[in-house]
Amino acid sequence: MRILLYTGKGGVGKTSVAAATALRCADLGYRTVVVSTDAAHSLADSFDIKIGNEPIEIAPRLKGQEIDILHQMDETIVIPQAAQVESLNAGVAASIVLYEAARASQKSKVKLKK
Repeated sequence: MRILLYTGKGGVGKTSVAAATALRCADLGYRTVVVSTDAAHSLADSFDIKIGNEPIEIAPRLKGQEIDILHQMDETIVIPQAAQVESLNAGVAASIVLYEAARASQKSKVKLKK
């Protein structure tokens, strides 16, 4: 398996290059998935079809997916909160997650003295 990742500033053509590369790889016979994590999805525009949160077939050996990060986070990360609280600041939420990870890590390292 090989992963090609295109990163960089906005508006430089990453999605267009990724779409063209994916199409060429599929044409060469490789099973290929092209994925966008950009909130302003434009991958569907590159192929002129509707692409959603689940992979769909674009062409033979080529699938595409536009991942909705907020949806995925809601499905994966749950932070219990009081019923009257509507939301948590992202920084506060990240701090809670990091604190709990550090606490769990420390528990596994602590040795009791006799």
